[in-house]
Amino acid sequence: MSDNIKNGQQRLEEHAERTLYENNVVQKDTLNGMMKSRAAGCSFEDKTLTFEFPVQQWQANRVGNLHGGMICAAFDLTIAALARFYAGENFAPTISLDVKYVRPVKVGDTMVVTARATATGRRITQLTGEAYSKDSGKLVATAASVYMNVDTVKERA
Repeated sequence: MSDNIKNGQQRLEEHAERTLYENNVVQKDTLNGMMKSRAAGCSFEDKTLTFEFPVQQWQANRVGNLHGGMICAAFDLTIAALARFYAGENFAPTISLDVKYVRPVKVGDTMVVTARATATGRRITQLTGEAYSKDSGKLVATAASVYMNVDTVKERA
């Protein structure tokens, strides 16, 4: 493994750790914190980041499965974390997030979400996501997303 990849891997791991701290501790009383995301791996070389989300009772829909909005939130939290890594010091708001639901995931399960950066330009980052049930290993949903890299110094001027 080259030094560049080792350095990038370390930076991505540190970024994921910071993001989870911000979500789960600093923002503990917001939706971000209530989702209780956990690190589940990342690869600088593959441009991926994976978070796990325990499926909690408060997230259930009327039939006892994870609410689709919670699936979307899990995608947004995971994909946004990777988009922010590539944005560097820039702000990276979501431009679009398209979710396709495949099958339900039950309360008590854990949903594993992997984000992958497919294009990392100066202004736009395009990413995809896949969510799986940890219990069954089956695909739950897919996502495609676009984030904008906003230079907050230039945008304020």
